[in-house]
Amino acid sequence: MSQSISPPNTEFFSQLWEAQSGCCALCGGPMPQSRFAVAHASIWKRRRPTFDHIVPLAAGGPDNPDNLQLAHADCNKRKGRRQAGSDGRVAT
Repeated sequence: MSQSISPPNTEFFSQLWEAQSGCCALCGGPMPQSRFAVAHASIWKRRRPTFDHIVPLAAGGPDNPDNLQLAHADCNKRKGRRQAGSDGRVAT
């Protein structure tokens, strides 16, 4: 399945994007705003912004907006079941 060429166009996504200044909540690096902001589709696949559960669902975290932040797809995948804690959560 191919990835969308841009992040979700929702008010919630925009609020998180602005609160985080377009940076990943886990590594602090900038996230691209669209597939065309990076040189190759494989980079977009890894660096695209994704919703990250601060306390993972697998660890009993709730599936609600207060438990979400934006993170690079690869940072989110590496985090896995770990809680954000020392990885950092952007204060909103």
